Amino acid sequence: MFVARRMKKKIVTVAPSTSLFEAQRRMREHTIRQVPVVSEDGILLGIVSDRDIRAAVLPTGLVPGFTAGEAEKFMQNTPVERAMTRKVVTATLTDTLEDAIVLLHDFRVNALPVVDAQGKVAGIITRTDVMEAFIDALGVGEVSSRLEVVVPDRPGTLAQLAAIIGSFRVNITSVLSTRHVEVGKRANFFRVATLNIGPIRKAIEEAGFEILDPTKFLLP
Repeated sequence: MFVARRMKKKIVTVAPSTSLFEAQRRMREHTIRQVPVVSEDGILLGIVSDRDIRAAVLPTGLVPGFTAGEAEKFMQNTPVERAMTRKVVTATLTDTLEDAIVLLHDFRVNALPVVDAQGKVAGIITRTDVMEAFIDALGVGEVSSRLEVVVPDRPGTLAQLAAIIGSFRVNITSVLSTRHVEVGKRANFFRVATLNIGPIRKAIEEAGFEILDPTKFLLP
């Protein structure tokens, strides 16, 4: 799944000369926490967040006698280019959601402006967007049941399990495979479109596979 498919395309942007006051107003109006700063032709120049604005105002707020009215005046007279982050972590239109997750995690940011080959802002993707995308991909919220099966880490086991589930004429809505705690094994997570999971569990166990028991992960 690509970032371009899940990003927000209608985004709020500001120019470098936009005041902190106006940037904050737009964030509150659209219930967002950051806005890309772009040039007249849409090239990404930076990003300004509510945290950046607070950090810009805080030092002046420590001045004795500094009032709320003076703080507002300061924000109205200060352009976002003085507070924005210039080294922006971005995603591209060809990045996958997995790429976006790594960037969000490694750089500890909440959103990634998405730029095209010319450096123009094409959209923005947030942690929430990524989470919602994977909830959809995993089929969470649909009428379904979950099966967690431990299998030997060798070719063909996933196909074998799929064949067992398919023999019950039940659709598999999502599959996830990860390493298991035991060396040489994997855990396959299936979401299947039925609530009558008992017969399928029994068939899988009779085929020699282990249904994962969550209590095994509990500490004694």
